[in-house]
Amino acid sequence: MNVVFMGTPDFAVPSLKCLIESKHDVISVITQTDKPKGRKGEPEAPPVKNVALAAGLPVIQPENVNSEQSIEKLEKLNPDVIVVVAFGQKISDKILSLPKHKCVNIHASLLPKYRGAAPINWAIVRGEKETGITTIIMTNKMDAGDVIVRKSLTIGPEETAGELADRLSVLGAETLLESLMQIETGNAKYTQQDEGLVSLAPKIKKEDGLIDWNQGEEKVHDFVRGMNPKPSAYTFLAKNNSKERIIILKTERDNSSNNGTVIAPGTIMEISSQGIRVSTGNGSIWIKEVKPEGKRMMSAAAFSRGNDLKVNYLFQ
Repeated sequence: MNVVFMGTPDFAVPSLKCLIESKHDVISVITQTDKPKGRKGEPEAPPVKNVALAAGLPVIQPENVNSEQSIEKLEKLNPDVIVVVAFGQKISDKILSLPKHKCVNIHASLLPKYRGAAPINWAIVRGEKETGITTIIMTNKMDAGDVIVRKSLTIGPEETAGELADRLSVLGAETLLESLMQIETGNAKYTQQDEGLVSLAPKIKKEDGLIDWNQGEEKVHDFVRGMNPKPSAYTFLAKNNSKERIIILKTERDNSSNNGTVIAPGTIMEISSQGIRVSTGNGSIWIKEVKPEGKRMMSAAAFSRGNDLKVNYLFQ
């Protein structure tokens, strides 16, 4: 089939590479515009663009994919199917209905669970043990289209959102090729989603990463994993009448007991080579890796030595 591919970040790269290596013909790649990065703000190409150019594919980078000019280009391309993987713009009804086989989307959850922009993060934050990839025929309603293929995998107990995204991106590529084969051969069974099972995974902003130490140990641990690497979980260290913002990158569940002692959540209970032990709503947890504001990542033990941390200091 003649395929137009729409995608932008690293997550979309395995799918594009699989398409390039498949029997299908990728006739054009549509991705977001280059964005300024770094201190100098120099434009940086999206990962998908780099892969497309390396393969000699034509690349289109519209400010608005739904503009008349963009739609005219798509109409001239006349694709059999448009594949959408983490593209980053809402797609109009006109584009959705343009290809013969509509628009196929790869979504990183077991739909109808976790519809939205951050399904990988929320699956971990909410303590899910399983997630996966779902391919759907796109509709105007977000992530609500008929299911083509659904594949699952187990979430590791220490796995971060970044690590899970890497695995899901590979599974997504495999699922995409299977879905396109079913569509091309007429064997696809389009299954409606059960609206009664819908849960949402809205976009996560930087300020949403604040740790609530009143939550239980397991919830804090899952929250830190789910926010790594972006937007990152953080807390404030109260010290000498000041507050310092600290990004928490890695935690470890604590199996010891507080012996019934009531300690304010967020209180530093112990400092050692193992890290920083902090009280939670139902026990305690070890902080293992941190990144102070504007500084490099370091072990919690190194951070405690360099900042003269003491027991009973408070994270807020």
